[in-house]
Amino acid sequence: MKVQFRQDLVGAVVFLVVSAVIWWLIPSQIVLSHDDPINSQTFPRLIIGLMGLCSLILLIKELIKWGRKQPVKMVELQFKQESRSLMVLLLLALYWGLMHWLPFAIASMLFSAAMLRFCGCRNWRYYAIVAAVIVMISVLFEYVLNVSLP
Repeated sequence: MKVQFRQDLVGAVVFLVVSAVIWWLIPSQIVLSHDDPINSQTFPRLIIGLMGLCSLILLIKELIKWGRKQPVKMVELQFKQESRSLMVLLLLALYWGLMHWLPFAIASMLFSAAMLRFCGCRNWRYYAIVAAVIVMISVLFEYVLNVSLP
């Protein structure tokens, strides 16, 4: 199955919605202790506002092109080819879910083994190297740097 869409128009709408949602979430994520004109919300709001403004400009530009029937960049998605990307996203979502129930090292080892298997790796040495790196990172952060991992 193939789907064609206007790349810049869809991108502008998606990022305009994303910037609006993040703008709305900033006060709940960054709580202010006192009222200052420049505070911890200033820089994130500046960046998200810039993203929203650029998305709005791109949206207006694309709507003008659409109204004038000018040529625009079209993208064609073939779901058969994109199914691998969706599988990676599914594995990432599963990893995020595992982080709530399992320690960092175990969840990371399961995720990395699943990704290596998904990519077709059959050499056991790669699995061992990744597991060793995860253990070293866990030990470094938890015992040397005293940072608790999720």
